[in-house]
Amino acid sequence: MFFRTAALNSPKSVSVIVPVFNASATLLPTLNSLLDQTLENLEIIVVDDASTDSSSEIIKKLTAENKKIISLCFSENKGVHEARLAGIRRASAPWIGFLDADDFARPDMFELMFNAATQKNVDITLCGSYRTNVQGKTIRKRTFFQKNERVDNKIFERFCRFEFGDGALWNKLYRSKLLKNLDFKSLPWRQNINEDLITNIGAFHKADSLYLMKDILHEYVENADSVTAKQNNSTAYINTFRAYALALRAYQHFDAESIFHITSMYRKQLDDSLYRVDDLKYLEEHYTAYLVEAIKEIEHIYPQGLGLLCCRSRDLSNLPIKLLARNLIKKIFTRIRMFSRRCS
Repeated sequence: MFFRTAALNSPKSVSVIVPVFNASATLLPTLNSLLDQTLENLEIIVVDDASTDSSSEIIKKLTAENKKIISLCFSENKGVHEARLAGIRRASAPWIGFLDADDFARPDMFELMFNAATQKNVDITLCGSYRTNVQGKTIRKRTFFQKNERVDNKIFERFCRFEFGDGALWNKLYRSKLLKNLDFKSLPWRQNINEDLITNIGAFHKADSLYLMKDILHEYVENADSVTAKQNNSTAYINTFRAYALALRAYQHFDAESIFHITSMYRKQLDDSLYRVDDLKYLEEHYTAYLVEAIKEIEHIYPQGLGLLCCRSRDLSNLPIKLLARNLIKKIFTRIRMFSRRCS
């Protein structure tokens, strides 16, 4: 059990970053869930990514009425990753959290997570999340932990095995230096799906300790109009494959073991049925340029990663690199070059 925190005027305890793009239908209740937090010394940073609906008006009104809210506004749409980066740069609190513009934080979410983080003296604190519908009805648990537990060993390896849930940012509280000192900033191309996992790779690689909370404090709303919901298998595959290329680019300075763990993580994702592409012709007709761009990036940084992604073994740790399918990799490279020449 964690004790409640007394209200403070300054400094702020937690900065919560909310990226917004055309979220007028859900934004007000989302921000109200933050304004109603029991942790009173909360800093709410709302980043308007050049919305074209009434989101900007909602943000302006709430900012004028509430000193807790700081609003940032882009003159042109840059994507959710850039919006979050702007929020991270602006954050003044020693702890940083995130909330999507269509999700909800339960009233004591950030107080309980802040108390856990400070009392246990850990770098990242994680809580559970419910999956709900747009009417607010709970569908099932999305992410949960069986017990409160401190983790101090093999953090990055276990993160890459998804032992701590998925790569989402919104059920985690980070020591701010983990995010402010990330080894990369902007991405070479726009990535609106799976971009949060790329950020978490850097944070969990730096983290020395975690605390898992069995409390379920976040509500993930299933929205049929969201970018994620509109993905089909082909776009899901392309987005994840390209995210792997970006992760390699961002963290190519990592040691070989860490790169291997990253590759194993993305291979596990791509092996899921949600990413199974049945129509290769459709993929080639619609996504050739996107594939080639990512393939060239991977080939340049970590060519054996292409072979590893093709491996169906459930436990890549049992496959020494020197025994990996060299013939397969050679065939892949040949096909890549042929593929690249056709679209150049």
